[in-house]
Amino acid sequence: MLKSLVAGCALALAAGCATTSQLEEVRAEAAEAKRMAEQAQSQVANARSMIEEAMAAARAAQSAADASQNCCTDLERKLDRALQDMQRK
Repeated sequence: MLKSLVAGCALALAAGCATTSQLEEVRAEAAEAKRMAEQAQSQVANARSMIEEAMAAARAAQSAADASQNCCTDLERKLDRALQDMQRK
């Protein structure tokens, strides 16, 4: 009786366990999933870097546009003063 109980437990355990090839397949799938996750993480980091570079370029362009606008405003004031001076003379 005890032998048949032990044999039954062993059979139940064997039926519930995955085979070596199944375990290898699961490991391979897990490794592929990990590789894909790492690749996605790398792509996110690259995208973040590109966004940061684009933002820096946009800030530089805005700064240049502001400087140009200030220059134009200064020239406009100088021309207005010169025109007023010429009209007074």
